[in-house]
Amino acid sequence: MGGKYKVMPKQMRVACAISVLIQLVAIMFILQAGNVISIDALETSAKGVCYFFAFYLIVNTFMNALSKSKKEKLVMTPLAFLTAICFLITAMNG
Repeated sequence: MGGKYKVMPKQMRVACAISVLIQLVAIMFILQAGNVISIDALETSAKGVCYFFAFYLIVNTFMNALSKSKKEKLVMTPLAFLTAICFLITAMNG
């Protein structure tokens, strides 16, 4: 969240909670696309959602690289990039 706050304001906490929910959905789709789990409702869209998250995380990588926070640049930028690569490889092979 930019590394701007030491203690996040309440609005930012809500944004973090929403982010966690989105990440849980992403986990479900990548596990489905990688044939680790089998949920019929996710089967048809798993590959496309993985491509979406790969693209989103590539954009996120660039945004993290532009952050004012040194920790975000050093930690979150490479993590976002590696996660994007994982989603891309899973989507391509899934």
